[in-house]
Amino acid sequence: MADQLSATGAARHTPAAPVASSWGVVAIALLAGVLAAGQVGKVIVALPTVRDALGMSLTASGILLSSYTFVGALLGSAAGGFVDRWGRRRMLVLALLVLAVGAGLGAVSPSTPVLLGSRVLEGLGFMGAVVSAPAIITAAAGPEHRRLALGMWGFYMPLGQFVAILLGPWVIDGIGWRGLWAVNAGLLLACAALVVAVVPAVSGVSVSDVAKPAPVWRNSSAVILALAFGTYSLQYLAVIGFLPTMYAAGGWADTSAAVLTALVVLGNIVGNIISGLLLHRGVRPGTLIAIASTSMGLAAVVVYAGWAPFALSYGAAVVFALMGGHLPAAVFAAVPGVARGPREIGPVNGLVVQMSNVGSIAGPPAVAFVATHVGGWSMSPLVLSAAAAVCLAAGLALRAKTSR
Repeated sequence: MADQLSATGAARHTPAAPVASSWGVVAIALLAGVLAAGQVGKVIVALPTVRDALGMSLTASGILLSSYTFVGALLGSAAGGFVDRWGRRRMLVLALLVLAVGAGLGAVSPSTPVLLGSRVLEGLGFMGAVVSAPAIITAAAGPEHRRLALGMWGFYMPLGQFVAILLGPWVIDGIGWRGLWAVNAGLLLACAALVVAVVPAVSGVSVSDVAKPAPVWRNSSAVILALAFGTYSLQYLAVIGFLPTMYAAGGWADTSAAVLTALVVLGNIVGNIISGLLLHRGVRPGTLIAIASTSMGLAAVVVYAGWAPFALSYGAAVVFALMGGHLPAAVFAAVPGVARGPREIGPVNGLVVQMSNVGSIAGPPAVAFVATHVGGWSMSPLVLSAAAAVCLAAGLALRAKTSR
């Protein structure tokens, strides 16, 4: 009897075995995000060809570019709430199928209105993908690797755009812009099949018996995190979006300006990877957010400085993207800790993505307004550095909250 009690006590004090990380699942979820982001990048490279083919007005082309952003700004938080209600895998598969249908419809669009409608479908699919994929990654990564895995998720957007910008022109030259849309539809369908084959139907902690938390807007830490990502997106898109225009105005050919911009985006990817490694080593997300926002605010001044030679201005753009890349990884790695329970991870992801889209809507028009009416490009840091200051405050507040 004593031996049995001793054995029972020993069993109670035996430390639990570490939870293994399912890196195959993480890779498939990341691939889904990259393909979803590629649907943003394909329009950037194909827009001149599409405008000529369909006789599209400048206003319609602007709507074509921003449709993703408006859908995300309206529905991001709501989409996050459906993740646990429908299931993470089911949500991701449905999102990829909707994206594929949208891309397929776009490939056969006879007119501008039909193409714009297809982009709305793609925007809905995009939102479903980017709120369900990180929830799948959170469940698939063991506690030891969770920050690293979510840090990797942080570069899904720049990587998807980079690949689309780099390879899109080759595809268009070979099979036209409709062929580019059709290729993307096929890749999205293949990715949906991979999700079904690789991602478990039920992964991570079951939340069926967890009480539904209060609305995510009442979670102050989640709001701070979303504010940090929103102000980051405001800065990032305002700078990256206008770089080709600035370089072309400076005498660079359109192709050269596109390549220079793509290399800046590549710097953002590298920053995300470095941030993931730092998070894995225990650096706090709030600290990385504060460092990234400070670096972006200072670099933006040099990017738009009229006195700076091109080499210095371009180097500042690379630094802006490289250091800014630390922020998305930090934000997504912070989501599980900020959520008040497993059921809130999806809504927090949705809120973060929603604020990101709001920032993307606000940034470029604000910078363009200042450049047009206040004093040229050199005055753009009035907007960008102000946003960086808000982002810095959010990072410091998040650091203080998580340390408590």
